[in-house]
Amino acid sequence: MVQRPRPTRPATAASATAPLLAAFTASALLAGPVLLAAPAVAAPEPSSVDHHAVVLVNFRNKALTDAAKTRADAVRNFFGTGSTSLASYYARNSGGRMHVVPAQGDGVFGPFTIDMDDSAACDSGTMNELARKAVPGVPFDHISVVFYSDFCSDWWGLGSVSGPNSWFHEGAVDDGAAIIHEIGHNLGFQHQERQVCPAGTFTACTADEYSHRTPMGGGGEKKGLSAPELLSLQWLTAQQTATPTTGTSVHLTPLHAPGTGGTRAIDLPLGTGGDRVVVEYRTPDPGTPDMDVPRGVAVYRVTKGNYRDAVLISNTAQQKKAANNSLDVNGPALTDAAHLSVSVVGTSDTGADVRIRLGADAAPKTTAPAAAAPTAATVEPAPSGAAPGPLSAEYPDHQAVDPTSSAPAAPTATATDGRGLAQTGGGGSALPLTLGAVAALLIGAALFLVNRRGTGRRARR
Repeated sequence: MVQRPRPTRPATAASATAPLLAAFTASALLAGPVLLAAPAVAAPEPSSVDHHAVVLVNFRNKALTDAAKTRADAVRNFFGTGSTSLASYYARNSGGRMHVVPAQGDGVFGPFTIDMDDSAACDSGTMNELARKAVPGVPFDHISVVFYSDFCSDWWGLGSVSGPNSWFHEGAVDDGAAIIHEIGHNLGFQHQERQVCPAGTFTACTADEYSHRTPMGGGGEKKGLSAPELLSLQWLTAQQTATPTTGTSVHLTPLHAPGTGGTRAIDLPLGTGGDRVVVEYRTPDPGTPDMDVPRGVAVYRVTKGNYRDAVLISNTAQQKKAANNSLDVNGPALTDAAHLSVSVVGTSDTGADVRIRLGADAAPKTTAPAAAAPTAATVEPAPSGAAPGPLSAEYPDHQAVDPTSSAPAAPTATATDGRGLAQTGGGGSALPLTLGAVAALLIGAALFLVNRRGTGRRARR
C-alpha cells in the first residue's frame, strides 16, 4: 500500500509543492478460482484543509477584460456556498473530510501586472512563477492563475496532476465544471474513459469515449465522483465497501445517497496481477452530488490498483440519449476468464442487488452476445502517448494528452513544477510548457488540457 502524504500548509507560497492528496494502491490477488481477501479499506481520511489562492494577472500588453466580474466569479465558484462551487463539491463528495478555504481574505488576489506579454501565455511555468512572486506573503496549498489571452486558445483550463498548480482563461472561472475538473487533476485523478469489452474478458477492450459518470469523465459539475475515485482518497470506509471472497449477492446503496449507512461499492481482485474490479450503483438525486447522473450499475477496471485511473467497462457501446450503464437488470453478466462474473438482479430508487459469482460458478452458462460494433463516434484505442478523443458532446471542453509512457528522464522538480507537468499538446499540435527558461518533461504524471471548443460564448473578447 502506498502511503499518502498528509496535506500541510506551507510557510510561504513559494514552498507549496506537495500535493494535497494522493491515491492508495490495493494489492489483493486472485489465486485460481478462489478469491483471497481484498485489502482492508483504510480508516477514513482525517479532515484536511486546502488553503487555495486564486491569482488574477494582467499581461504587459493585455489586461483582464472585466477584473471586477472575474473576481466575483472566482470568489463564488471557488469558495461560495452554491452546491457546485469547488469548496461545496469536494466537501460533499468527501463526506466533509476535505475543506477548500481561501488562503487569505476572500482567496482572490490581484489583478497584478506580470512581466510577460500575452503571446507568451503558453509558458505556463513562468506565468506561475510570476504569479507566486506577486503574493509573497500569502501561504497556500494550491494556486490557480487566471489570465486573458488570445493565445493558447487550445485549452480553457490546465491542471498539474498530483500537483498544486492550475491555470484558467478568464471566462473559465465562471465554469464550475472546469474548476472542479482541473482541481481533480491536482488531487491525482486522470480522465475517466469508457471501454467496450468482448464477452468473457475485462481486459481485451476497445475505447468507447468517456464515462460521463464524473467531472473527470465528461460528466460536468452535477455528477459526483465515481467509486474508484472515492476509494483512491479513502473517502469510502470499510463499512461502506464490500469485499466478498465467495459468490454472493450484495445490496448496494446509491453511491452518493445521504448519510453514511449501507454498502456503497464492491471491490474485488481481478486475476493475479494486482488489477481490481469496482462496482457502484448511482441514482439521480438533486440533494446529493449526483444531481443528474443516469440511474444504473457501473463496473470499473482498476489497473494495477491505480484507483485514480479506473476505466468504466461494458459489453455494449454507448448510444446517444441512453443511460449507458455497464449492466442492465437481468441482462447478460459481465464475465472474465479470471473466474469473476457480475450481474444485476434488480434496482430501485433505494438500491441495487448485484450478484457476484466466483470460481467455476462464474463461467458463462450460455453463449453471451458479441459486443456491439463500435459506432462511428467511437474513439479507437490511442497508441501509447497519443491523445484520446474529445470527452463528450455534452461537455466537450476537456481533451487529455498523456505522453508520459515514452517520456525521457527528467530533471528534479522545482518548487513551481507541481510535480505533474509534462510536455503535451492539444488537437495534435505541440504546446511547450516551460518552467522559467527550462523546458522539461516530468516522469510519472501528465498535464491535461481543457479544450476551448464550444466555449466561445463564455469567453469575453
